[in-house]
Amino acid sequence: MDIKWRVVPWLSRFVLLAATIIFSLIAVKYLTNPVATAAAFKISLGSPAAVTNMRVGFGAFPLGFALITLGCLVSARRHLAGLWFVMTIIGAATAGRILGIVVDGPAHESFAVLRPEVVLLTLSSVGLVLEVRQRRQRLSAEARP
Repeated sequence: MDIKWRVVPWLSRFVLLAATIIFSLIAVKYLTNPVATAAAFKISLGSPAAVTNMRVGFGAFPLGFALITLGCLVSARRHLAGLWFVMTIIGAATAGRILGIVVDGPAHESFAVLRPEVVLLTLSSVGLVLEVRQRRQRLSAEARP
């Protein structure tokens, strides 16, 4: 096997591990202290239902994402699905962030997280393409007599 193909599983693992850590950190922050986390962005939560909705929408969903990416990380068979998942979630988040910057105006906080989102989106996209190519090459090699 060519050296470049030996890097592909490690790139996939890196992307999935990074996504698992990022999603976990977001989840913990919003699950443990949604009021202070929201206040950091000048968002006030005026009712117990608002606090619960913040926990669920910004804490529980990222926790679910972290569990999915962790499951994909520990199973080599699921690396491709995990990369697709990360690319989809981060792609949607990045598109939403860019839309917010265009419509709502630039904010330092938006640009601060946009950069890592673009990096993770790029790495997951590259990992996905390389994983597909490696699998195709392996299938064609197995099909040869």
